[in-house]
Amino acid sequence: MITRVESNNNKINFCALKPPALGNKVQKMLTRAENFSSVQQRLAIGGTALLIQPVIDLNNKEVDKDTRWVSAIRSGAKAIVGTATGILVRGACMKATELKLAKRDATGKIIKEAGKTVVDPNKIRKILGNSFDSLNLSPKELSDALNRVPSVIGTIVALGAMIITNFALDAPLTNKSAEFVEKFANEHNKKPGGVQNG
Repeated sequence: MITRVESNNNKINFCALKPPALGNKVQKMLTRAENFSSVQQRLAIGGTALLIQPVIDLNNKEVDKDTRWVSAIRSGAKAIVGTATGILVRGACMKATELKLAKRDATGKIIKEAGKTVVDPNKIRKILGNSFDSLNLSPKELSDALNRVPSVIGTIVALGAMIITNFALDAPLTNKSAEFVEKFANEHNKKPGGVQNG
């Protein structure tokens, strides 16, 4: 609901807009999604693309059946290859960053708590300075924030790396995969009882 603020110019207070309350199931889903890692986000995006894009291509009536079929194959191959390389690059960059920022004991062995790598606050301060000091975080909030830093830095590094891998890996692998699937489908269609495309 929009309310009016009493003043000389009678301005509308848009801060008074209140969205409807979300249901418990939606709230739980959003909370889970908030904690998705970069790798999980890429998997969700890739899975959605794999389910939707080929269907859109197959139902594009503005082109002929063969073009729709080839387009759907290419879309599926692109989704699979893009998701696989995206997950590998992001996972590798995040793991490398985690190892680089890990806290180590006197022997150089990485310290772990509850199966998770402990982040060294001193190493993070060398990169980010005193960025966290002004936030007035509780010890638990500070620990959670520090533990997210390797994931954030790893994701940023991965995004830079993927500019290269998109051309060096994704494009050629997508072409090879699409050619392989298309050839397999065409050979299958030529056999008696094979499923005809379209």
